[in-house]
Amino acid sequence: MNETTMSSSKTFSRIGLALLVTGVLAFILQLLLAALPEMLSAGDDSFFNSSWYMWLATFLPMYAVGIPVGLLMMKKAPCEHKEPIQLGGKNFFLFLLMCFPLMYGGNIIGTLLSTLLSGGAATNGLFQYAFDNNPLKIIVVVILAPLLEEFLFRKQIIDRCGKYGEKTAILFSALAFGLFHMNLYQFFYAFALGLLFGYVYTRTRRLRYSVIMHMVVNFLGSVLAPFLLSNIDSETVMQLLEGQLDEAALLTLLPSMAGFMLYAVALIVVSVIGLVILITKVGKLVYLPASEELPPKGRFKTVYCNVGVILFVLFCLVFIVLALIGLL
Repeated sequence: MNETTMSSSKTFSRIGLALLVTGVLAFILQLLLAALPEMLSAGDDSFFNSSWYMWLATFLPMYAVGIPVGLLMMKKAPCEHKEPIQLGGKNFFLFLLMCFPLMYGGNIIGTLLSTLLSGGAATNGLFQYAFDNNPLKIIVVVILAPLLEEFLFRKQIIDRCGKYGEKTAILFSALAFGLFHMNLYQFFYAFALGLLFGYVYTRTRRLRYSVIMHMVVNFLGSVLAPFLLSNIDSETVMQLLEGQLDEAALLTLLPSMAGFMLYAVALIVVSVIGLVILITKVGKLVYLPASEELPPKGRFKTVYCNVGVILFVLFCLVFIVLALIGLL
């Protein structure tokens, strides 16, 4: 094993350990905060049993403790800085359109696999947050998550791994991003979007582009779609399907149904356009040679077969399995 290979293996291992500590710390704090209402014998009308507490107890451990500690651990890994480049409005819009087929295609794959592998036992834990109208949803999902996750998975990881090969760094950061969601429902679209966000960051070294794309994706999937769906009365829809709906009730249902249908049709159209762009552009993507490019032989072992990355992957897989058998 030459000096470059040893150095790169240590870098990937340190990043893996940092991500592991991030996840473990957040999980322990989430457990403690989840147990706090019972420990305090809090009543149903208490703050500790409110939607506000649910959001804070779930996301504060990750964003206020886990990720900052992980970033501190990564600081010792050498970082390579490059001059930022403008992407341009037209190119940014094209990459944004590519997000849609990756997002919805990955979501379909994740949902189908989760259902098949679990025999229907797995549930998407995000639903309770997606359909909660707490104002914190906008702050956490649309602002904090894109900012902190892009800073961690794109800037910090790619800046440290890019010198070992652009494709290597992009793939590693995308896999880490997908696994970090710790469930199959989100893994595939998070991985696919991670590849796209990683490429955009690698070419531009400007975090703003992937952050904005991430914000758009989260807003559409976790805010706008649930809002439109929540305005549709499910009981009225069932009556409509059974032919038991009178004209007056149908008129009250039409506006909300029309709004969601327009949204769905628009997404299908945009996803098809994005897929066409993706197919035509993927072969034209540019990857520049890296200063310490890892040789193809032994690259997988160097990047993934080290203590830090192995422990991180195992940690995430445990949560994925627990989610599949309905324990999370």
